Amino acid sequence: MPRNKKILGQGVYTPREVARLVGTNSQNVLRWTRGVGSSKPLWKAYYQFLDEDVTELSFFDLIEVRVVTAMRQVGISLQSIRFAITFAQQKLQIERPLVSRKFSTDGTEILMEALENDGNLISLSKKQPGQKVFRNIIMQSLKDVEYEGGTVARWRPYDFSDVIIDPARFFGEPVLDKFGVSTNMLYREFQEFHDLAYLSEIYEIPKPLVKKGIAFEQSLEMSNGKSAA
Repeated sequence: MPRNKKILGQGVYTPREVARLVGTNSQNVLRWTRGVGSSKPLWKAYYQFLDEDVTELSFFDLIEVRVVTAMRQVGISLQSIRFAITFAQQKLQIERPLVSRKFSTDGTEILMEALENDGNLISLSKKQPGQKVFRNIIMQSLKDVEYEGGTVARWRPYDFSDVIIDPARFFGEPVLDKFGVSTNMLYREFQEFHDLAYLSEIYEIPKPLVKKGIAFEQSLEMSNGKSAA
């Protein structure tokens, strides 16, 4: 199969772009998808099947990094996450469980078993009951994604339903759904011109939607500022 057919519709992101979208850092993205030293990656990033040296990531990689980021934020170890992925692959017979609808429904049980195996269950349960912790992690990570055929197909960021991240559109870049205009481009031009009416006119987009696209990008800046603090 020609290489371009393996890229088309998969989305293309740099580690920095993935980190910005999910609120982590590039080092974590590379560690989880490529490994560091003797530490193996949690999964092999999609484009490495085409070329071992590439660092670009697919839409599936993006969503997987998002789920892992959520787990790490509540203290779940990489050892537990690795166990959970392997266990889910064996139990659910799904190669990439973190982007599977079945993981979003059965993932609580899988994470519970992973944590019991890793010995971190007690420390987490001091905050709130374990089952509730894990259920919330999965719900928060996957509640605003849409599935097709049991697999994640697109992401409509929570609180920004007019924005869509769809690997079949513009290589997965966040855009205003109805107009197909990059939110990042709107944000950069707003930083330059500081004029919503001007952007609304030249892109023929209602001013409220221009404002929402800019607000989405500003939310990413705030999220990344917190994760870097």
